[in-house]
Amino acid sequence: MNKNNLLKYLVPVVAVIVLAESVVLISQLKGKPLNQSKQEGENQVGEVVDNLEETRSGDEVYQIELTADATEYKVGQVGKVEVKMLGKIDKSLDSINVYVKYDPNMFEVNELKFDDRLPAPVFSKVSTLRGLLVANFLISDPKGLELSANDQLTLMTFNMKAVKTGNYDFEISTGKEMKESATMIVENGSGKPVSFSSNKLTVKVIE
Repeated sequence: MNKNNLLKYLVPVVAVIVLAESVVLISQLKGKPLNQSKQEGENQVGEVVDNLEETRSGDEVYQIELTADATEYKVGQVGKVEVKMLGKIDKSLDSINVYVKYDPNMFEVNELKFDDRLPAPVFSKVSTLRGLLVANFLISDPKGLELSANDQLTLMTFNMKAVKTGNYDFEISTGKEMKESATMIVENGSGKPVSFSSNKLTVKVIE
C-alpha cells in the first residue's frame, strides 16, 4: 500500500477517534452521563403532570367546572356543555391549554366557542380520533391575562348530540393517559403551571 492510500484510510479513523474522545471529555466536564440530557427531556413532561396531580389534591388556584343544560338526553337530542374556570386568588396568566375527554362513539360534538375575553386560540379542534376537545390560548400581552379572585371565564362551550344509550362522561384531561394532552394553566412571569381542580360531567342517554 503506497503512502497516499494509507493516508486515505487513516484520516477518517483518526477523525472518528478524536470525535469520540471529545464527546467523552465534554460529558465528563459536565459531570453527566452521555444519555442523561435525553432522559431529562423525556422525563420533564411526566414530572409536570405528576406535580399537577399532587397540587390538585391541595389548595387549588382555579376550579374548572363542566356543566350541561341537562344531565339526561334522548338519542338524537342536542345539548350544550360549558367549561368554566373560576379563580380563587388574583392571578395573571400567560397561557391556558384545555383538553376535554369525551366518547366520540357516543356523542357528536361541534360548534366550539370561547369567552370573548380570551384571545383567539392558537389551536382548537374536535378530535374524534383521540376523543378530545382541544383549545390552546396564548396571551401576547406582557402583563398576561389578569384575573381577579372569583372572576370566571368560559373556556369553551360546545354542542353535543347523543348517539347511543348509556351513561357517559365528559372530563378534563390531566395527561395521565396522554402526557401531551395535559390541561395546564400557566402563570405570567414565572412560566409555571398553577394548580386547579375539576369535576366529571356524567350524562345519561335514553331511548
